[in-house]
Amino acid sequence: MLNDTRRLERHPLLCTLCGQEIVPGEEYWYCSGNCVCRACLPSFARAELAPYRQTRGKEERL
Repeated sequence: MLNDTRRLERHPLLCTLCGQEIVPGEEYWYCSGNCVCRACLPSFARAELAPYRQTRGKEERL
């Protein structure tokens, strides 16, 4: 029989990129299976959007 007063184990939510814990109440982004904290969002977004990057004057013509 289980003890009703036993506390459930909590697993911390960690940023996939930096490994820091994302605490309750803190914003984070879940994208493509990654949990990303606020500090890592800019570099994550750059990496995710890299295939769509263009350089003015060097665009490929369709």
